[in-house]
Amino acid sequence: AQHRNADLALLLQGKATISAQEMLHCFEWGEPPAECAAAVGYLRAAIAEGEAHLDVRRRRLLLRFCTGLNALPVNGLSRKVSFNFLDKPGVPLPEPHTCTHELDLPAYSSRAELLEKLLVALDSFEADPSFGQE
Repeated sequence: AQHRNADLALLLQGKATISAQEMLHCFEWGEPPAECAAAVGYLRAAIAEGEAHLDVRRRRLLLRFCTGLNALPVNGLSRKVSFNFLDKPGVPLPEPHTCTHELDLPAYSSRAELLEKLLVALDSFEADPSFGQE
């Protein structure tokens, strides 16, 4: 069967543009650790609101930050991103683990605090892709 070039490119390269709904499907929302459950809820709400907080560029950065992938595979992630509680002094930035598709989140006190720290982490990661990597 013949495939159009665009179809082949999509299959090989994945989706470079990720909708808010597709981004939501990249995470395991089930039962996060109790200590960071509120922060996970804040993240879910921020993603669901789409362009208001996380535009297309930042959603793609978030995918890369958490998984190391530059684009979303056509059939979605085979392993969704899960959450861990980050127990460090102060109010640290979220920490990714790309090999295991995990995101460590502190117990942020508000959605504004989560967004501030997440955007700093994403912007720092964009400037230096080794940022946040162990």
